[in-house]
Amino acid sequence: MPEDTATTLTDDPADLDTPRSAGAPGRRTGVLMVVVGTLGLVAAMMLTIDRFRLLEDPSAQLACNLSPFIACGPVMQSKAGALFGFPNPLLGIIGFTLVLTTGAVRATGAALPRWYHRGLQVGVLLAAVFITWLQTQSLYVIGALCLWCMLVWTVTIPLVVVVTLENAATGRLGSGLQPLGARLRPYAVTVTAVWYLVVVAAIGLRFYREFALFWFGVAL
Repeated sequence: MPEDTATTLTDDPADLDTPRSAGAPGRRTGVLMVVVGTLGLVAAMMLTIDRFRLLEDPSAQLACNLSPFIACGPVMQSKAGALFGFPNPLLGIIGFTLVLTTGAVRATGAALPRWYHRGLQVGVLLAAVFITWLQTQSLYVIGALCLWCMLVWTVTIPLVVVVTLENAATGRLGSGLQPLGARLRPYAVTVTAVWYLVVVAAIGLRFYREFALFWFGVAL
């Protein structure tokens, strides 16, 4: 999109994306953020609704409780499910609403200020740390998998990869990371797939006995 016709959200042209990063690649990232934000928001809202159900009736049977080790209830009722003193899904509602809104703006071709992209980068990195910690808690402390939580993991991973590589490649994170970002950005799908495989492998190694017994009736 030519620079003089690009939609901008700041009066300081020096602080905006380049026309290239605010054009077609930016729109594609925006569409991804809309999809990710929508799915993540749905998951966070369902977790919040189920959490209220458990507060009303701790013995309530949730639709996502499929087996002793695939169950949202134990995860939500654990200490890890309310790390900051309130249910974690409330953070998800706020975060994914922001992602969805940002994606909708970017999908129009608007150029956002660099400080906004850097703030978003901090947010996605914190999200990556948070979901990784929650994964370890689910696997090795709680001993249960939450379906809605896994949907949050699933959509957060590509969000982190795409946003981080885009910010690095476009120089938003400084010139030092730009060559590496430009080299890795075309492999965003591969990086995402490798991350998925690591998570799936960790789940398989932790629960393979439970899966074999529950689904196939085989004790390993």
